[in-house]
Parts: sequence; C-alpha cells; structure tokens
Amino acid sequence: MPTSVRVSVGVLAGLAVLLLLSALLTAVAWTAVVDAVADAQPDQPRSDAALVVRINLVQSLVFGVLAAVSAVFVARRRSWARWLGLATALLLGLITLGAVVLTGGIAVTSQLVLVLCAAAVASLLHRASAAWAPTGTRGPSGG
Repeated sequence: MPTSVRVSVGVLAGLAVLLLLSALLTAVAWTAVVDAVADAQPDQPRSDAALVVRINLVQSLVFGVLAAVSAVFVARRRSWARWLGLATALLLGLITLGAVVLTGGIAVTSQLVLVLCAAAVASLLHRASAAWAPTGTRGPSGG
C-alpha cells in the first residue's frame, strides 16, 4: 500500500472518529449544547439554537459515516471510495471554511477539520493513490 493511501486512510478515519464522537457528545449533552448556543445569541429564540445544533449534529453524522466508509473501502482498493473520500473532504472543508468566514472566528476543532480535509484531498489526489485503485470494471462477483 503506497504511503499516500495510508495517509488518506488514516486521515479519513481520523475525520470519521472526530465527527462521530462530536455527534455522540452533542446528542448526549443536547440540552447543555442548545443552552450554550442560545446563550451566545440572546436575541435569537431558543428554537433557532436547537435548529442550529440539530443541523450540526446531522452534518457530523453524515460526513462521519461517509469518511468512515471511504476509509474502509480505499484500503480495499475500491476506486469509487477514493472519489467518495475526495468529495467528502472537499465538501466538508468548504462548509467548514464557509462557517469560519460567516462567524468571523475559528475554533480549534474547525482548524483541525480544515487541516484533515486538506490532507485527505492532497493524499487522495496523489498519483500513487490514483494508481492504487484499479479503474477497470470488475466481474459479476465484484472481486
């Protein structure tokens, strides 16, 4: 397995763990998280804070699962997984960057997500990663 593939699998797995852990902690501490968001914006109703937290929870779940699936199947030499990982990392990075620009500040977790997304994109686009996954069609058995 080429180094760029190892890096991409590790980075995608790291993103998956970070995002799924964030979703789990948000779900467990739902009331406290909604209260914190509501307190940060006192002019907004609590229902808006709950909506923001719900959107962030779903985003973490979706991107966490996509990153995990991609990491597993990139290691198994599936070319579609490389493209899935690339799309996941690019979209997550753009969403995170947009949130940073809109809020005017950057949290440590946002910095970490941006760095991991950049590393995933760079390693998945590397020539050795592209060569690792066969591009030909597979037979009916899939293997």
